[in-house]
Amino acid sequence: MKNTDSLSRRSFWLCCLLWAVLVGACFAPAIFGGKVLAPMDIMDCLISPYATQPMENVHNHFTVDAISQYLPYNYSVAQSFRQDGYMGWNPYTHNGTAIAENTMLCPGDWHHVLYFFLPFWTAWDTGIILQFFLAGLGMIVFLRSRQVPAPYCLLGAIGYGFYSQFVLWIYHRWVLGTMCWAPWILWALMRNREKRIIDLPSILFIALGFRGGHLQACLFIVLLTGCVWLADWWTSPSRWKFKTLWRVSLPYLVSGIAGGLLSIDVLAQTIPPLMEGCRPIPFLTGITHLPSLVTVLFPTLLGVPETIDLFKLMGQDLFDLKFTGGVIFVLAVLGLFNRKAPLTAKFLMVISLILAFTPLITYFYSRSTTVYALGASWLAAWQLHAFTQEPARTVWKKIFIALGILTLGWLLCSILIQIFHQDILSTLQRNLVSRLSPAETGREAWYMLRTERLLEQTCIWYPRTLALLALLWGGLWAASRIHVRARHKLLLASAVILCSLGEQLLVQATWVHYADKPESAGLYREPEWLPRLKQQVGDGSVLCYTSHRDKDYFHDNHLSSFGIKQAEGYETVRPKRLHALQDILTHPEAAAKAGISHLLVNPRQQLPETKGWNLVENTSRYVLFANPHYRGRYFANGPATEESAVVHPNWLTYNKMDFTVPPGASSLDILESYSEGWTARINGGEPVPVECSENYGIIVPLPVSDTPAHVLLQYRDHRQNTYYCIILATLLLICAACLWRHVKKRPFSPPLR
Repeated sequence: MKNTDSLSRRSFWLCCLLWAVLVGACFAPAIFGGKVLAPMDIMDCLISPYATQPMENVHNHFTVDAISQYLPYNYSVAQSFRQDGYMGWNPYTHNGTAIAENTMLCPGDWHHVLYFFLPFWTAWDTGIILQFFLAGLGMIVFLRSRQVPAPYCLLGAIGYGFYSQFVLWIYHRWVLGTMCWAPWILWALMRNREKRIIDLPSILFIALGFRGGHLQACLFIVLLTGCVWLADWWTSPSRWKFKTLWRVSLPYLVSGIAGGLLSIDVLAQTIPPLMEGCRPIPFLTGITHLPSLVTVLFPTLLGVPETIDLFKLMGQDLFDLKFTGGVIFVLAVLGLFNRKAPLTAKFLMVISLILAFTPLITYFYSRSTTVYALGASWLAAWQLHAFTQEPARTVWKKIFIALGILTLGWLLCSILIQIFHQDILSTLQRNLVSRLSPAETGREAWYMLRTERLLEQTCIWYPRTLALLALLWGGLWAASRIHVRARHKLLLASAVILCSLGEQLLVQATWVHYADKPESAGLYREPEWLPRLKQQVGDGSVLCYTSHRDKDYFHDNHLSSFGIKQAEGYETVRPKRLHALQDILTHPEAAAKAGISHLLVNPRQQLPETKGWNLVENTSRYVLFANPHYRGRYFANGPATEESAVVHPNWLTYNKMDFTVPPGASSLDILESYSEGWTARINGGEPVPVECSENYGIIVPLPVSDTPAHVLLQYRDHRQNTYYCIILATLLLICAACLWRHVKKRPFSPPLR
């Protein structure tokens, strides 16, 4: 007789291996093809003055934030690690800024450790791929703990691991960085619920979820935990009694609070800015999004990145796509109406999906539907397994009739589009041109082309659309055969899995781009004009001036990745920093005191009045003005009657500055943003705090001496030691509680006489 436990373990490990193979095949160009998982074509096709190719060649312009924000953010981490061994300071944006203050970077996530020992692009790709792998692997582990057979576990892993919100925000890192731990959290919480314990795994996985993203993503973890708690409380006897409410709630509160304490170093730097920037919730926001639900079955119906998108008609855009796979969605809906289906899965699916169409979506965004995807994937896997006990031919007959009506309706609309193609196209293009903003200067022809592509790809006979429709029909047919107890269930389950995988990969291919690795040592390919600009700016900082934002010109943070200091940048958290006045054009003296040596002006716009600034270069790529009042970035101050002397650093890294200050200096002034983390060692002494100037720069007081002074400045957040102590104390307390529970449960053995 075969050992069923051994077979179960073997099927589980085989399922995990198959998931690893699927992830490897999905990201094969990055793993085996020498490509990088980044939309580098945006720089080559879209952003002036870097672009060298036609705008139409860009694969997906929606992911522009990856180029202007997330890649530069992570590059600063890699450089800080490489030069000083820790994540500290970025001197190239905002006249200097603490890296950990940027919540969009997810400073507490584990993937940053990869930059410590791997080349940048290898670490970047590896982190993304491993996060996808963790999301699906967690789903497999969780579903196996729910007694779901291994093949159906793989279906759940595909539905959740390749969910559209992970793919759409793939370069942002924080959506997947948080929610790749969601199945693990669910597994731990369900385990706690059944055993009525508070165990270490739930706390650790919640902490990893909190650390993987910024505060908005932490809300998703709270939403997930709340849904599990709600199902637990709802199924409890005497649920309306306070004693029951407290007994049920305590494990979730303890796990959440302890997980928060293990993430205190991240949360303490992100909560204050959030409280300062709270927005009122607009009434009825989200209700108009309901028609977009059609994309849960037909994900390309309202457009793809290479076309204009019809989501905007509902106040959304393509980033709001919610697609787990059409087959999985239908199976999940069947599970919703199955009384035996797990209530927790229903709550996860329904509550998160409904939330996306309420005013609360102002805070949660459509990214919160990752909780919906978790519940839908669980329900789909469970329902496919439950089919063997509950056959129902009538259900599938109704499903195929409804799907047939939708298909015929789509075919009819496609025929009408072809008949009235020119009239529809002219109307769309005319309305589109009238809505273009000044920031979209130069995009008219591009939008015309994308409108034509929309009409072409909306038709049902477009190859990708036909493939998606065929996969939906094929997957549902295979699922129906399982439901009516046909033979070869494993073969049919494989067909369902392959059809669901095919749906996800077709959608993923429209979003994800693989590029050649830049030949230069830096983040991006260095254009031929950049060394000249870098030489002109020198140790100063540049401010990009524009009368209105041009979407296709010199995005924030680009120059910082080339080693050019910028007076501004883009981040969601903006503490006080060294900066210029509002009307900088008429105050070059104030700009010089903020370290701003040059103005960079968009040549595609009318040149502003720049009285007091010297024109240095006027080209088709940029217009450069120099600040005649700028003398340098580092000054040694002597007696009040003498002028400050410019000094030059002996060497610089991301987090350190080394100076030799001439005799008689009373202070060293540095035109870089002040932070409490900066300390100075004077002549090899103990570190002392620096002072903040009126302009929010750095001042290092010096003892007056007849000999040169050696000054070493270093940035390191002094609060980290406090955070680490809190984290260590929390871990010790948790371990002590677990040990005490283990000892308490151990059976008592009387001593032998």
